[in-house]
Amino acid sequence: MLCDLVWPMRARTAVAIAASLLVCCRRERPSLTAAVALLPSELPVYRAVVADFERASGLRVVVVPQQYADIRRALAAEAVAGSGTLDLVELDVYALASAAPHVCPFEPAEVKSELDALSADAVRAGTIDGLRFLPHRLGWQAVVYDHAVLGRPPDDWPELLAVARAHPGKVAFKGSLYEGLTCDVLPFVWAAGGSGDVLDDAGALAAFRFFAELAPYLHPESATFREPTVAEAMARGEIVLHLNWPFVMSLYASQGLSPEPVRSAPLPRGPRGRATVLGGGYLGIPCNAPHRAAALRLVHHLLAHDVQTELARRLGWFSPRGDVAVADGGEALAGFAAMRSEVRPRPARPDYAALSRRWQEAFRAVVFEHRDPDAVLHAAASDAARDR
Repeated sequence: MLCDLVWPMRARTAVAIAASLLVCCRRERPSLTAAVALLPSELPVYRAVVADFERASGLRVVVVPQQYADIRRALAAEAVAGSGTLDLVELDVYALASAAPHVCPFEPAEVKSELDALSADAVRAGTIDGLRFLPHRLGWQAVVYDHAVLGRPPDDWPELLAVARAHPGKVAFKGSLYEGLTCDVLPFVWAAGGSGDVLDDAGALAAFRFFAELAPYLHPESATFREPTVAEAMARGEIVLHLNWPFVMSLYASQGLSPEPVRSAPLPRGPRGRATVLGGGYLGIPCNAPHRAAALRLVHHLLAHDVQTELARRLGWFSPRGDVAVADGGEALAGFAAMRSEVRPRPARPDYAALSRRWQEAFRAVVFEHRDPDAVLHAAASDAARDR
């Protein structure tokens, strides 16, 4: 739940995914096909939840676990074909705008009970020319740190800089040129009072000056790190602190590393407070769905209070329902729970992908090329204004 959450598995092309789904559906003759981004450890629990729906409805469901990127490609391939096998898809919040043309809106009246219970901010993120997506699970980043080495996490920016100086090469960012880097950058911009929309406002300048101070002490492979690789680096003991999503805590727990020594903590406080980026999975019904009415029934089931409570309890998922508490993950999830009130959606604008790319390029220029932060951001802002 990620800026684009993945787990290690061989990439598939969109055509291959769509073809495999079609073959599967013809052979098994299921009532519904749902493509959901599930870790292998999550699949048995999710299938059990869906089995409750099957018993109550008399319908059959095939749950197809895939990476978000593969689900997006399959959805697009079926849209081009003009017919499909997918009845329900889960997409990451970052991809909603680009996938919106392939997903038909919900009528507010048919999901009224869900709208009354779901976080209004989370619902707004899925409202793109109509209510096209409903939040299935939410995610946001927190600090992941080595408690045995640090004792306690840094509370603010000066303390974070002190940790980096005391442990050179042991602090990391997800510095690859991809959306995950934007998810690391924006919390610092917001924490300094920046809008996230303007590349060179006062908050952005303050954040990037701070990045320039941190740069000499970052892990030398930061320029290549993504969610899985930075998590692996911590598991090997190469780093003592990074930012990541809740899913890594279950991975560390499976390795015997959490809640000790690996724990989570709130993001360090900036000049204007704390902030973190909204992530998570959203449910949508493709325009080509063969069984829309049945898919809608499955949506009602998945977003029901009891089911959301079960997913939170057994998988540690953060529910978009206001009446479902953050799962009690003890020290492992304490930092994520503490950040719940500080979650912000990414800028909602048609050119967000281009804006995000500029944030990424600016960070890499300042941190890895050691260029002047003010000059980099002013140039990026000028380029953005010219291109709009």
